[in-house]
Amino acid sequence: MRRPSRAVLALATAAAFAVAGTGTAHATTVQPTSMAAHYGTVPASSAAGTIGDIYPSKWRDVPQDSVVDDWNMYNRECVSWAAFNIARHGESANNYGDAKYWDDNARNHGYRVDNTPTEGSIAQTDNGTYGHVAIVDSVHNGTVTVEDYNWTGDGHYLVHDVSASSFRYIHFYN
Repeated sequence: MRRPSRAVLALATAAAFAVAGTGTAHATTVQPTSMAAHYGTVPASSAAGTIGDIYPSKWRDVPQDSVVDDWNMYNRECVSWAAFNIARHGESANNYGDAKYWDDNARNHGYRVDNTPTEGSIAQTDNGTYGHVAIVDSVHNGTVTVEDYNWTGDGHYLVHDVSASSFRYIHFYN
């Protein structure tokens, strides 16, 4: 016999409470899943020389993860945004996979990976389920202003400051 899924059981329970007219709503604690929840974030420095959201509309204006980009990554994810910007400079992160693998893949392809942020480098971390990558826009005392997609887990573009020491830096073209 097949056991009913949790979703089916939850739906049945909700229906039973609705019919009976009883039940109490309980708040549940959700574990942070976004990079913003993990690291926190602050508004970008006013000195940032932002690239701006130049991500092509064919990937930006459709639902997140609904299409695969030219680098075999899902749209409106941090890796797709970074791969798009790297390609604009004549380099490639094709098939680099989840952000947590980018530092290793870049090293294996001969790119410099270190702890020194520079404008245009890729900020990379293994933290979280998939890791994260972002474009370094500007470097400040202990922080970097980055541009990325999906920092908050909603598939949107954001410019914000993060601690420079929380990331490694991949130098594709600088």
